[in-house]
Formats: sequence, structure tokens, C-alpha cells
Amino acid sequence: NMSDGSAQGTESAAETAAGGRGFGGYLQLLLVIAVVVAGLYFGQAPKRATVDPTEALGAEAAPPLVNVVMPSRAAHSAGVTLTGAVGPHSLVTMMMSNAGGRVVWVSPILRFGGAFAANEPLLRVDSIDYDILMKVAEAELRRAQAELRKEELKGAAESARFLSGNPGIEVPPLVARVPQIEAARALVEERMNELERRKLALSRTEMSLPFEGRITRTQVGVGQVLGPMSVIGLAYSRDVMEIGAGITNEDLAYLSPTIGRKATIMVDKEIFDGEVVRESAAIDPTTRLTRLFLKFADEIPIEDIPLPGSFASIQIQGPEFDESFLLPNAAEQAGGHVWVVRDGVLESHTPLVLRQAVTGWLDSPGNLVRAFDAGDGIVLGTVFGAHDGMSVRIRDAVDG
Repeated sequence: NMSDGSAQGTESAAETAAGGRGFGGYLQLLLVIAVVVAGLYFGQAPKRATVDPTEALGAEAAPPLVNVVMPSRAAHSAGVTLTGAVGPHSLVTMMMSNAGGRVVWVSPILRFGGAFAANEPLLRVDSIDYDILMKVAEAELRRAQAELRKEELKGAAESARFLSGNPGIEVPPLVARVPQIEAARALVEERMNELERRKLALSRTEMSLPFEGRITRTQVGVGQVLGPMSVIGLAYSRDVMEIGAGITNEDLAYLSPTIGRKATIMVDKEIFDGEVVRESAAIDPTTRLTRLFLKFADEIPIEDIPLPGSFASIQIQGPEFDESFLLPNAAEQAGGHVWVVRDGVLESHTPLVLRQAVTGWLDSPGNLVRAFDAGDGIVLGTVFGAHDGMSVRIRDAVDG
């Protein structure tokens, strides 16, 4: 049957094609595996070494380059850095003296934070009553002076008359009116003292302070009635402004004597000159520190002195060490030694530290050490694999 034969031929062709596709798939799989294996093999193979054509084969590596410092052998000092706060050690209560009255004028300076000069008028009360009393005292003085002059003229006239009738005889005191003249002179002195009292009372209607300072508090205005000894506010003198700062016993011993030592004070990035004026008589039980007190330089105006409560950073220069080096921190190696370069090789040296130098805002960080033979320079920074006798080359040398 032709139809049956045709069907069987078709099925046979299909099986043949399927078998062909399966064999090709296996070949592709084997090819992928071969590529992966080859990649892994060549990936683990050693890399080819690159050779600098300018260097001879088998030449030794050049000694490492180092930076060195050449410290100056001189007298150096180390600063001491302290922190503290600005503040007055006393306040003055402003008040009217023995004069009272209604306030007729208040200076614009008499406000919180106002700065005033010594004896500058700050407030005035109504003075009309004191003016009248002073004028009365002036009139009484003139009256007494006139009475004295009259008695002196009478005494002179009586003395002349007596001498004309009694030549060569001393004029008796009663004739010369000596008692009357002395009484009149005493009255003049009394009237002068009374006038001075009236002037003083009048001056007290105007309030001022005998020092340069600033106002911290005030509570007075025009129209307010003040009695004698009325409190007006608080102020402080420029001379009582100071900085208190804690200091360790070690630093205190280094700076001794401390009184009179000059200092540099920084407040809010502003720099001021100062001076140590005293130190506390006891150690603070909380901080276990002694306190130093410093004042600002006299030439600094009161307006420029920082306000009380301001934080201050202080540096005080201590005494000098002769024959010393100031070594930067970068010169110190692990273990506290330094590397000295001498004739192209490293040599270890452990210096005698005299004092750790300031690491603050004025001085460079470092240490003061006893001067020694620095060779060709002292290495700055770390040298990989450094050891005594290691050859090095100096790249850069700076003066210390």
C-alpha cells in the first residue's frame, strides 16, 4: 500500500533529524567546557615580569629617599597652654552718695554693657536746692571776709594812734584789736568750710565713678526720684578684669616664678597681650589644679577687653633651655628614638627630652631635647624597613 509506505518513510526521516540535532548539542556543550577550562588555566599562569630597559639586569635597588631636618643648636623655650575664663574679681554697686532728688539726666553710657571713663558723668539729679545752699554759703563767706577786713583796718588805725602818743612803746593786743581780728579770721575759715561742704553736696547730684569700667546692670531713668544711698546698678573696673586658668604642678614648677610672666591670650580668635599677676594659695579640690590669674595689657581699651564669661586660650612662655633642639613630632620614631643620617646610612639615637613642646595655636608641635650630633640631618617620617646601618639618600633638608 503506497500510503502506508509513505507514512513509514516520513517517521524514519523525523527520527534521523532528531538524532542529528542531539549530537550537535553535545558538541556545543563540550566546546563551552573546553573554553572555560582553558581560561582557568591561563588565568592562573604566572604573569610576565616587566624589565626597565634603562636598568641593567641584576642591578640592586637604589637606597630609599628620606626628608631630614637640621635642628638649630640654641636656647629654646617651651610654652605652656592653659584654658580659662574672663571675669571681674569684684563688682561695684553704683549709688547716689548723700544727695537725692529727681533724675533729670541719664548718660547714654549708663546702659547694660556701657563703657565709661574715670570720673565721666553718668547721671544727674535736680540740683536747684543745692545751688541755692551753695550761693548762701558764698554770701556768708563774703560777709565774714568783709568783717575780717573791717577789724584789720580798725586795728591798724588804733595802733597808729597809740604809737603817735607813745613812741617806742609796743602796741597792746587790745589796742591793735588782735582778739577781734582772730575771731573774724576764724569765722572766715568756718564760712569757707561751709562753702566747700555745699560744693561737695552739689557735686554729688552728679554721679560718676573714679575708674574706667563697664556697666553690668542698671535700673534708673529720667524722672525717677532717688534718695540718698539709692542703688543705681552694678559696674566693674577695668583693673579687676582678669583670666583665671588651671595649671598642673609640673607646668607650674616649669614656669616658676610665674608672677610677671608675659602671656598671649586668644578669645574668639582675637589675640591679646597679658601678664600673670598672681596664683592661688590652694589647689582646687575638684580639678586638683592650681589657678593662675592674668590681666590684660594696660594699653588695651576697655571696649576691646572681652566680656565676662568669655572662654580664653592662654600661652605662657617658660624659661629657656641652653644647648637644646626643638624637634618636630615627625622626627620621633616608634620607641622614642630618632634616625640620624650620617654618611648616607641610618644611625639610631634616643635624645634626652627636656620638655614636651606646646601643640597649641602658637608653637609648632614637637619636643625640646638636649642637643646632640645630628650628622647630616634627622629623618622626618617613617622609613619602611629602617634599621641601623641602612643606606638612604637625602631628598630634602630643612632647617629646624
